[in-house]
Amino acid sequence: MKREMPLKQKSGRSAKLPFIFAIAAFVAVAYAVVSIITMQVEIAQKSAEYAELSDRLYALKTENELLERYTSEEYRTGYIENMARDELDYSYADEKIYYFVPTN
Repeated sequence: MKREMPLKQKSGRSAKLPFIFAIAAFVAVAYAVVSIITMQVEIAQKSAEYAELSDRLYALKTENELLERYTSEEYRTGYIENMARDELDYSYADEKIYYFVPTN
């Protein structure tokens, strides 16, 4: 009779290694996904902020150009007249102002 050799059992340590690697891989993938989502949200916020600042910059540049034009010598008198009429309700002594009041 032949004597059979008993099979060697795998030690508990070698069976746990693939499980630990699987958990580590899952954690790494989960971290990567969360990081990507966080970055996308931050990119969207920064893009909205950039668009808002670009609009504000355009408005300020337009206003600056208008003010530069009004401060030049040839437009200074016209600017003063417009400000006096619009802001202070001034008029020339010889001019008549008519106000149209709607009737209902």
